[in-house]
Amino acid sequence: MSQLEAIEKQRKTGPGPASRHVKKVLKGNAAAALAARLCRVSFVTAYPITPQTSIIEEINAMIARKEFDATCVNMESEHSVFAALKGASLVGERVFTATSGQGLLYAHEVLHAIAHMRLPIVACNVGRPSYPWNIWADQTDSISQRDTGWIQFYCESAQEVLDTIIQSYKIAESSNMPVMVVLDAFYLSHTSENVYVPEQQLVDDFCPHERRTSDRVDPKDPKSFGGLVDPSKYDTYNRAHWEEMCRIEEQTDAVGREFEQFFGRNYGAVEAVNIGPQTKTVLVTMSSITTTARQVIADHEDTGLLKIRLFKPFPKDSVRKALDRTAKDCNVVAVDRNYTADREGALLQQLRQTMCKTDRKLFGVYAGLGGRDVSPQTIRNILDIDYSSPDTEEINWIQ
Repeated sequence: MSQLEAIEKQRKTGPGPASRHVKKVLKGNAAAALAARLCRVSFVTAYPITPQTSIIEEINAMIARKEFDATCVNMESEHSVFAALKGASLVGERVFTATSGQGLLYAHEVLHAIAHMRLPIVACNVGRPSYPWNIWADQTDSISQRDTGWIQFYCESAQEVLDTIIQSYKIAESSNMPVMVVLDAFYLSHTSENVYVPEQQLVDDFCPHERRTSDRVDPKDPKSFGGLVDPSKYDTYNRAHWEEMCRIEEQTDAVGREFEQFFGRNYGAVEAVNIGPQTKTVLVTMSSITTTARQVIADHEDTGLLKIRLFKPFPKDSVRKALDRTAKDCNVVAVDRNYTADREGALLQQLRQTMCKTDRKLFGVYAGLGGRDVSPQTIRNILDIDYSSPDTEEINWIQ
């Protein structure tokens, strides 16, 4: 039973979290905008770029209707978008923005600054590639920012977009780390589906605005930010960042469990489906491809699915725990909707690092690049590859 079905079957009246939702039909971008409002974001910056623009349009529409008490500023570029968020976060505002593709790449320098200044900013990226110029679903833009120091979540549905943004503020403000929530262009951003929208008080109780840090601008306690750091202290800052990143996987699972107590839906760093001693092949997926893979493996008893929700930092413990349940000859196939100009996709690279001390057979598949549809037949084509054959390449391109 899916989490949505479980909620529908729970009682609709009386006390308890299950009755505190309204079911709406929303596109992924609308769910992102609504999540920002539910989290009581007070400052939003924006620069239009397809396919994220409708997130900001919806936020501005809610502000105009006086449903959203926030200030939204249209900046002159994405570099300025993130620079302005940096300043607003430094004075203690809860902030939000959304971008895509070249916009995210243009902000690259500021993304580093935000992460290493430990600012709890949440941003949505509607994934699309760079060049050749293309506006359709692809994760190359956000994947290429994986080393900037941001936490990255990849969402499977509009419901997960809304829920993950709410959880992201809790994670960001407790760890002082920025979070990027990624959804696939058009497959999620512009596709309507049922979304259970929680009531405001439920979100307020789960995610009060708390900045557990003294690192903010305060006229009564003057400090400088962003100054030159000499070699004697540079590694100290990075070690502190590293130590926090090492805690994010565990924190993601903890926040997911707490979220379930409030909202009835559970999330973790990964999700394992039909993975056990009987599993001969495990597909490893992210974002909307996961939904298609779920449908296909339902007819394959010996095939499992490992959904990666938290991509950065990569959830090594959760991945090892899931794959350790399989036999040693189980094939693990990473489905990459990104191209980083390397031999293999980013997901396979992370799996290789995670499983480097094992003799696990790992394969990579490039599929769905630039918005190419990953249909049920595409997933079947991936499963039809004879991974036990010595002639099968480690890296395969699927159309």
